[in-house]
Amino acid sequence: MPKISELGPSPEHAQYQALMPEFWHRVERQEAQAVERGLPAQGMSEFAHTWFEAWGEQDIKKIDYCLAEECSYIDSSTFQVNKEGRQFTIDNCQASFEIFPDFAFYPQDGTLRSLPYADYFDGQWRITIPWRGIGRMSGEAVIPGLDVTLRGTGQCLNFIGIDRYTMTEGFKISHIDTDWDMLYGAAQLVGLGSLVHSQRLQRFGIRAATVVAPAVRAFTRLGVR
Repeated sequence: MPKISELGPSPEHAQYQALMPEFWHRVERQEAQAVERGLPAQGMSEFAHTWFEAWGEQDIKKIDYCLAEECSYIDSSTFQVNKEGRQFTIDNCQASFEIFPDFAFYPQDGTLRSLPYADYFDGQWRITIPWRGIGRMSGEAVIPGLDVTLRGTGQCLNFIGIDRYTMTEGFKISHIDTDWDMLYGAAQLVGLGSLVHSQRLQRFGIRAATVVAPAVRAFTRLGVR
């Protein structure tokens, strides 16, 4: 049996790499049309290109290039805690590269709904990018701020999420707000990803929750007295 480090990248990359040429063509058209409407959108598609490349190439220098001097992020895994500090953001990206050496972002699919969308208000851009993340958990890393080592399981991750970026005038990221399905991601990484799609299992989970809920409510009532 091969070692986790010898398993190679996820076999699912190729399917979504094929979407990238048309995706970038559309993103460039978005920028051009925004400029035609009189918006200061020059540099928007270049930012998106560089950000996707930074993750796909695991290039921490490109990550650094995309960030403003003051940067923070909120991720599903931070449980709504805003992690402040540019270096903390960089360290978190580096840890992701180490645990998923082949990780890359792609559009969720080939439809228009997977294109970025942006809002320009009061002199500031806010850009939202739906994404699909693919990689194999074959490395290990110390989680920044927790001093906990996360080790690879050898399983492949293929999940979707959405990022909301607050940008500076020069299209540098000053804040990232990320939402993704932690439960489904965790299920994939322990080899149970296909099981959670089972309607029978979903029904069981809902019924189990209805049985447990009264006990949880009773416990919380005791706790707030």
